[in-house]
Amino acid sequence: MATAMSVFASLRFHKKTRTLLTFCLALIMALSISGCTGTLPGGSDAVNDSLYDSNANLKEWVDSLEPGMSKAEVFARLGRVERDFSRLDRGEIVGTLFGGKDAGIPIHFRTEEDIMHFLNSLEGYRLAYKRVKRKHGFSSLIRIQTDEKGYDYEISLIFKNGTLYQKPFLAGGVVNEKSSKTLFDYLNPGSFISAAM
Repeated sequence: MATAMSVFASLRFHKKTRTLLTFCLALIMALSISGCTGTLPGGSDAVNDSLYDSNANLKEWVDSLEPGMSKAEVFARLGRVERDFSRLDRGEIVGTLFGGKDAGIPIHFRTEEDIMHFLNSLEGYRLAYKRVKRKHGFSSLIRIQTDEKGYDYEISLIFKNGTLYQKPFLAGGVVNEKSSKTLFDYLNPGSFISAAM
């Protein structure tokens, strides 16, 4: 009786394995044929992409900002309100001012009290402006290539006692990238094991 059950279980295992292998081969063939006929849609990422007419329009508005402008004037010049921006925490403000997320405070402050007084007088805001479209296609029978095109910008504004402390920092730029992976990079051994059980 126990042997009959083990034979039955192994037949069931082989049937599931056969079905899984058939599905994988059919998928590879379908993707190969579609690779010969063109690209596959890949989606897009967009954040605040309708706020400005173009990248040039955004840069023009950012370039028109000068240190000493009030917060209300800066937001009005950009055509935005405060709630359109993400508020920066203290570490992000220091990173924006002094160069990177791991930046420290310069040594010209005499005491810790001077540092705290300076940091407490600052407010920071950030606005993302992004639109990246992706297309997928096959560069070989097993290699999927992804093309990304668009733009990805971030504007960082630092205010000291309610006025713009320095020229805004506009990071990012045009996105035009290609990357590729093999089909095997997408396969997870765990999916085969769970399908077989």
